[in-house]
Amino acid sequence: MRQQGIPRVVIAALTVFTLIATACAPTGGPSTSASAGPSEQPVAGGRVVIGSTGDPKTMQPVISGDTTSSGIWQWFYLSLTRSNYKTGETEPNLASKFEISSDGLTLTYTIRDNLVWSNGDPFTGDDYKYTAEAVMRSQKTVRRSTFDNVVGAADYRAGKTDNIEGIQVSNAGKTVTIKFTKVFCPATAALGGAGAGGILPSKAFKAQWDNKTTDTTKNIDDVPFNMNPPASIGPFIFKSFQPGVQVAMTKNDKYFRGAPLVDELIVKNYADATAIKNALMVGEVTYSTAVNPSDNDEVSKNDALKFYRYKTSTYDYIGWNLKAAKAPWLANVQVRQALAYGIDAPAIVNKVVFGFGSQVYAHTPPVSWAYDETGLTKYTRDVTKAKQLIEQAGAKMGPDGVYRWTDGSPMKMRIETNQGNNVRETILQFAQAQYKDIGIQIDPLLESFNALLDRTQPGPDYEGFIIGWSLGADPDPYSIWHSSQSGKDQFNDVFYANPVVDQALLDNRNGPDCSQAARKKALHTVDVELNRDVPYTFLFTRDALAYADKKLQSFDPSTYSAIWNVEKWWFKQ
Repeated sequence: MRQQGIPRVVIAALTVFTLIATACAPTGGPSTSASAGPSEQPVAGGRVVIGSTGDPKTMQPVISGDTTSSGIWQWFYLSLTRSNYKTGETEPNLASKFEISSDGLTLTYTIRDNLVWSNGDPFTGDDYKYTAEAVMRSQKTVRRSTFDNVVGAADYRAGKTDNIEGIQVSNAGKTVTIKFTKVFCPATAALGGAGAGGILPSKAFKAQWDNKTTDTTKNIDDVPFNMNPPASIGPFIFKSFQPGVQVAMTKNDKYFRGAPLVDELIVKNYADATAIKNALMVGEVTYSTAVNPSDNDEVSKNDALKFYRYKTSTYDYIGWNLKAAKAPWLANVQVRQALAYGIDAPAIVNKVVFGFGSQVYAHTPPVSWAYDETGLTKYTRDVTKAKQLIEQAGAKMGPDGVYRWTDGSPMKMRIETNQGNNVRETILQFAQAQYKDIGIQIDPLLESFNALLDRTQPGPDYEGFIIGWSLGADPDPYSIWHSSQSGKDQFNDVFYANPVVDQALLDNRNGPDCSQAARKKALHTVDVELNRDVPYTFLFTRDALAYADKKLQSFDPSTYSAIWNVEKWWFKQ
């Protein structure tokens, strides 16, 4: 999922989020612990506010592709499974159990008893199937490939039938059975959210899009409920949305893990991370992962706050459009290698994220069980080598210190990123200065996060962009790197195409050996190829730096989820 700023850690962590809390009763002195003592009883009430630097593009998971949006719908729409907050292993969530057949061709989820939506409708397997079919008919989703191996999914997509034959609901809606044409190794995790990450309330949504149709011109993409969630199976219920101001939610008394102790949750817009930090410092904000690393010394001296640091499954990068109309040199691997040698990633780690991270050289983050850096080139800044590579590609230095490409055009190009993200703005400054040293001129562009996403829709009209990925615990980068995934609203927006990578991605998905060892080998092949071809200049993975008011109790963030026990959060009075 595309990352706006600091990682989101529920599906795969990616927007700048901060929790602001207001207790209903007067507060006492600061606590030294985030957990209640043995004689303390949690106190209900209060309001949690999440500070954000942008509005969601949608509040519905089927068409969501960024963490600002997923940071909203995650409170309403849940999956049958989730990642264990400590280990990342797939565990039951809305399902009470799941099992895969010995031949790997049948997956069965059993739904928990007595699950109900906030509006009183029962949660059933029909909600699951509706969501899956919404994914298959959507023109905006990036998630259809999740169903590549599901029996009948392609026929439903094509309008040959009015339902996905391979998804069957039985036992009064309590059992979901999925049939595969061939093994799908990430199945239990990838399909737990019906391919979307979260399951929709079908009874409500059917009034706006009916899945029982062969008319492929109709879909869920633009229905009003996408920005006005009608019911919740999660801890909070949608209340209102004021663009540019906030999203308001109230607690869900029907939440299956128990009604949250806090009454309200607000996602509120701030100008930037500095504004959020200032609110944190004066006690308006009680939890934040949006503090710039450069402000850590200042914030950590605040005795009213508790500091958390943990690893994330994220990385930042500069993406290069291999089909850029105005920068044809980006299609040349030697030029892209020169760009990797031309920037000082270790200096960025030290000077931009102040050591709270480490350089990365390929896609798989170090926190993953699939990580293996064997055979990877560890690019370090080398101006001489970068220039040699550019000249080997056929460019010649111009009198103004800028190389001329083989067609005589100056090697000038734009790099863009999201305004208000201080880390990425600083990376852009580094890139502009350091690429000048290797004879490439950079024109910087700052824009809103949503504008950045819109501008980098796969096409020829952009060159370079700085952004980040937040990845799930079960690695399946097919939608990012497979050559088939460069269409509208898809994630391979650098147009990377490599048959070796394509096959390795399929091996990771389809086995037939689904052991971690076999999948790790396939993913290592992907990383070795990406490390050589550098369609991205891979920069760094950064640690999450979280600061919480010591009055916030039961808060326990980790690599795989910061909100896994949100229903237990409360404020010590």
